[in-house]
Amino acid sequence: MKSIKKDHLVPVLNSWAQRFRLFAPVRGINGEFILSHFQKPNFDLDYKKPSLPPKSTLMPQSEVIFEVENNGYREVVNAPQTMLFGIRACDAAGLVQFARFMSRDREDVYTKSRTDETIKVVMACDGPQTETCFCTTTKSGPYAKKGFDLQFYDIGDVFLVETGSPRAEALLAEKSFFDQDDGKAAKQIKGFKEKGVRAIPVRETVQKAMDRLKEGKAVENVWERLGKKCIACGGCVYVCPTCTCFNVYDEVSGPGRGHRMRSWDTCLFGGFTREASGHNPRPDQNSRLQRRHEHKLLYYHRDDVADMLCGCVGCGRCSDYCPVHIGTLEVVDAISGQ
Repeated sequence: MKSIKKDHLVPVLNSWAQRFRLFAPVRGINGEFILSHFQKPNFDLDYKKPSLPPKSTLMPQSEVIFEVENNGYREVVNAPQTMLFGIRACDAAGLVQFARFMSRDREDVYTKSRTDETIKVVMACDGPQTETCFCTTTKSGPYAKKGFDLQFYDIGDVFLVETGSPRAEALLAEKSFFDQDDGKAAKQIKGFKEKGVRAIPVRETVQKAMDRLKEGKAVENVWERLGKKCIACGGCVYVCPTCTCFNVYDEVSGPGRGHRMRSWDTCLFGGFTREASGHNPRPDQNSRLQRRHEHKLLYYHRDDVADMLCGCVGCGRCSDYCPVHIGTLEVVDAISGQ
């Protein structure tokens, strides 16, 4: 087991930034933390979960996937060596689910190449980031069980550092990392984990709502009531670590040249499922909202969720940012009649 003093961390990050495209929590102009390129002046260890999840490192909000010129095409795979430092366990779990979905039926070369080239450094939580956290319910936190290379545990003036992959060993060659007694460190980490689990109570309404959906016993008219509130802004999808909806379209860039783009989309938009004939199997906001939440809570693929509860990782962002208050927590309460 290794450790590092907190006041030695920034020099290490500076060193890693010379080797990787390094993303870390930095304070934005409005004071909100975002996961962005490491900047020493704006980096602060006293941060909560960033407003946006790190899935954009695996699939950018908009990207060129191939270029066409003179009737020939060239695939564009852009996968620089990347490090995500300080992500939370729920986001690490989201990256696992996202990558598995994108490679389950047919390997997505773009996502796969970036997954292979991305080092994930998790900052374990000793309590909830916000009042909407429910990672203990979804079995995705407050510490990562898989999907990480390094995991940091805050035990005061130092971080204990756990390795989760063979390639992580090379990262600990920096002189700022020191050996720790494995037995003592294991006890400290065990206490840290137990504290975090106690601090984030399990929300029984999530499992109750899942059971009701499975049995077809959701509260009557729940989707109609929620659909009337939804303003179809798509915000819940864009802040969700596990949503995968995208659109593909072509653009002309010059004479005999063009490119194919892939951009984030959302099943909450009316045009997402509209067919070429004009028929839309989900013609109203009620059915679109129902489809999204059933995908998270009922119709998820067991391989994708990787031993977690469902297709939601309990980060609570949708409840934090939905302007009309119909995030997952509000939805499961409505389904279960709370």
